[in-house]
Amino acid sequence: MSATTLKPLRRERQPADGCRTVGQGARGLTLDDLIVGVWEGLHADHSVACPVCGAAMMPRVRTGPRPVAGKCDSCRSILG
Repeated sequence: MSATTLKPLRRERQPADGCRTVGQGARGLTLDDLIVGVWEGLHADHSVACPVCGAAMMPRVRTGPRPVAGKCDSCRSILG
């Protein structure tokens, strides 16, 4: 089994104000590291940088005290 390294295809965008940057300087992160970092931010009820487009991804879909998904309003990606 091998780990694939995520390499950005284009220059990274600056996230919107108030977003945690999980993958800033993301070269060398595995896809797993990137997604886990984004998920941890969402689970802590923080806005994070979308792993697809870099815009703000907001915590969504609450069934209890913690969010169970995140949605990017820019590219409409959903993580959950």
